[in-house]
Amino acid sequence: MKLKRTAALAAAAMMGMAAYASTSDAIQQKEAEDHLISLDLDARLDWQMVTYEGKSDRSQTGFIGKYIALKAHGELTDGLTYTWRQRFSRTPKDNTIWDQTDILDINYKSGKWDIGAGKQVVLIGGYEYDRAPINLMCPNLFVSNVACYQFGVSGGFQVTPGDHLALQISQSIFATPEDRNLYAYNLMWRGAHDLNSHLRLETIWSVNEVEYLKGKYCNYVALGNKLVVNDKVTLLVDLMTRTYPENNLFKNNTFMGELSWDINPKWKITGKVSYDCNRGVNLTEMTEVARGSQLAIGGIVGEWYPIRNGRHLLKVHAAIFGSHGSNYNPSDLMQKDTMYGSVGLTWHMNLLNFR
Repeated sequence: MKLKRTAALAAAAMMGMAAYASTSDAIQQKEAEDHLISLDLDARLDWQMVTYEGKSDRSQTGFIGKYIALKAHGELTDGLTYTWRQRFSRTPKDNTIWDQTDILDINYKSGKWDIGAGKQVVLIGGYEYDRAPINLMCPNLFVSNVACYQFGVSGGFQVTPGDHLALQISQSIFATPEDRNLYAYNLMWRGAHDLNSHLRLETIWSVNEVEYLKGKYCNYVALGNKLVVNDKVTLLVDLMTRTYPENNLFKNNTFMGELSWDINPKWKITGKVSYDCNRGVNLTEMTEVARGSQLAIGGIVGEWYPIRNGRHLLKVHAAIFGSHGSNYNPSDLMQKDTMYGSVGLTWHMNLLNFR
């Protein structure tokens, strides 16, 4: 009897310890989600090679630090959140710390409504545009050149569980240190709908009025479309046209198509093509795609994730891209008959959480 009683007490103690451990894990998980501040570090290092018309460019070939940034986000009180991302791999244009601040935004959500203010991402549609810079692999010319982080205010409404409308007034992407008094007016719809048990359709659509000279506006229509099959195969199609007052309709466009396959949680393969053109005739227009350019880019990317969890990520990629056509912006990486190859390491580290 005494042996049985001892065994029962031991079993009870072990069950109690297991329950405590389980409860402790749950509490730690809740604390991680309910933090006042979460601080992260993102970094990416590549080895790349670049050739132009078959000739190696030694200034573009070798090891290169692509990206390094600190991120902080959290909830100050119920519904009031903030986001900050400071990137240290950007070249300041205005010679101030704000040029390296991608995002510094505070947002309040109440019911179906939300409002925000600060340095924000300008609300332009498209999935390649929507990606964080650290995840961009040989982007199209528009995404490579657009000044997408600007000061602004925004408001949104959750129309249905799968549909969100947002209106934003921001500084224009064409603003300069000499002329900051230019603005953009942006309306965006984000949608996410299950078509059936295997298919999900998501969208990022926008219409934009962007002031490029005082009192003169460029009109954007940007349609980002995403089809997900069985949570493994993803098709992205971005369509964008930019129209200036001279009615050069459909002469300034960007297209991007991408097909990716998540083979398993550790392996992913992606094929991508893009096309940018600017056949406008106005010699005074300001645009992200240089006048006269018509450039197609295509390539393939393989990704391996040795570590991929909620707090940390380690990714190895290999990519090869080529271009055909013309590009009259000499500062872009992709020019006529360019071959670009890259092998790189990306890591995301959660440094600390405070409650």
